[in-house]
Amino acid sequence: MSDEAPRLGEFFTLAELTRTSTGLPNVPTGEARRNLGLLVQHVLDPLRRQVGRPIRVTSGYRCPTVNRAIGGSPQSRHTQGCAADIKAAGMTCHDLIDALRESGIDFDQAIAYANERGGHVHIQIRLAAANRKELLWAPAGTLGYLPYTKGVRP
Repeated sequence: MSDEAPRLGEFFTLAELTRTSTGLPNVPTGEARRNLGLLVQHVLDPLRRQVGRPIRVTSGYRCPTVNRAIGGSPQSRHTQGCAADIKAAGMTCHDLIDALRESGIDFDQAIAYANERGGHVHIQIRLAAANRKELLWAPAGTLGYLPYTKGVRP
């Protein structure tokens, strides 16, 4: 028997997509685990190949209890296994979202968060409808979002 965590794709394991610092159990349902596999296969692995460097998942799947504990939205795609917050070694959130835009990868929404709000990129997919490829910017000093514009660094 292997001690290695189950892989969801070429670069990511189930453990990476379910890690939580809350100390609470965070075990995905069968449906959420399948969705995580689709997220990895269609978005995270291709993006990792595109940028050519490690991508760290700072928040992946969140069971409802974990999602509530961290103050996540009740409608969060994280609770379905359809979203991840990520950072790439040596890249800003702007670099990462620009690479995503240029990659041709099919995603629903990506949000670049200012350093004061985590400095990560939230990326999500839709399963029952067409992905919108919506790009947003989450600036410091607000809880809101703005349309993301390539090359504009607010």
